[in-house]
Amino acid sequence: MRKIGTTLLLLTTFCLFGCTSNEKEKYDYSLYSSYVGNMKGIEVYCWETDENWYSGVLPGTNRVKQIDEIVWIQDNLPCPLKTMKQILLDYPKNEIGLIVIVDVPPVSWDGRITDDNKESYAYVCEQLGIDFPDGQVY
Repeated sequence: MRKIGTTLLLLTTFCLFGCTSNEKEKYDYSLYSSYVGNMKGIEVYCWETDENWYSGVLPGTNRVKQIDEIVWIQDNLPCPLKTMKQILLDYPKNEIGLIVIVDVPPVSWDGRITDDNKESYAYVCEQLGIDFPDGQVY
């Protein structure tokens, strides 16, 4: 009888802890927070996959990012916009240098807001809690 009680307790514990895992635990976004205060600014890359928007952060605004850098964040740290909004709250506004919408996989980008991508930029900026600069280069 004691074995059955111990087994049930272990099974219950296993089930409770197994059922508490969720999507948030799938990725560790601390890398995105680690760039706060680096004095180089950040660029936020955003993309849509299966009708969901994701984002990632790359440090520095003084150079054009390579395609493999953006592919890496798309493949390894796709951050939902809602979560990215919380991460960006730690950044001073002047450190967010660029919001760029890219394809999956990225082909080319220049950060310009055009008639073709204006709605996407407005949506992304709204979700991230960033003022939308109508018609400007971000």
